[in-house]
Amino acid sequence: MIHYRVIADNKEDWVVFIHPLGGSSATFFKQVREFKKDFNLLLIDLPGHGKSKKGISTLDPNMIVCNILNILDDLNIESAHFVGMCLGNGVIDFIYENNKSRIKSIVYGAAVKEIGFFNKFLLQIGHVFKHLMPHHFLYNLFAIVMMPKKNHKESREVFVKEAKKMDRSDFLHWYNIIMEKKNYYENKKQLVKDSINKLYIYGSEDHLFLSKAKEYVKKDSNAVMQILKDVGHMCHIESPKEFNSSVILFLKGQKELSLSLQN
Repeated sequence: MIHYRVIADNKEDWVVFIHPLGGSSATFFKQVREFKKDFNLLLIDLPGHGKSKKGISTLDPNMIVCNILNILDDLNIESAHFVGMCLGNGVIDFIYENNKSRIKSIVYGAAVKEIGFFNKFLLQIGHVFKHLMPHHFLYNLFAIVMMPKKNHKESREVFVKEAKKMDRSDFLHWYNIIMEKKNYYENKKQLVKDSINKLYIYGSEDHLFLSKAKEYVKKDSNAVMQILKDVGHMCHIESPKEFNSSVILFLKGQKELSLSLQN
């Protein structure tokens, strides 16, 4: 069901990339060249996206997690660093919830960690109209709302292009998971205490999600935040040099920390 691409050259650590709703692993095209210098890479197309199976009959978080963990097992990956963008981070959260031993560290790119009033309003509008309008139109609307500025144009175009490859039924399945994830965040009153370090990385112009993320990071002693100046929601596309250097520095730091603890 899940298509994936492996770029491996006998590096010690693996990085798993999880893309947003409507995107695909192709949206990490500005990361591959730099990351493969230091890590083995696993780029996943989530069900209904990219080159993965279309026309999904059912979709639930447990199935997605199981499929991803099976891929890790097939590749003999005991644990890896996970890098997500936007709602792809929700998939990482599903893995994180019950499979922490498979995670070395997490990079939350433009993550939706708390749902604010305006975001709830948008989701509810989408929920009401998702059966009445083409999903491409709905996705275009969300892309414009999330990335409204001229310097966000490339990000909008990349994700609208990828979203057009989705089947309507697959989009609706994923939209339902987003609504489920909204309830998950609302019901989760306390952070889970663990030793997994996390980097939250955002563009300074990510007007929908940045403010809530700042509040969330303050509560997590194992989290740090990086804000990229004059960049919108899809910071890995708009500012790849800064994004790549910040994330790679963080991931290398996790390896150094692990070695220091062993010694």
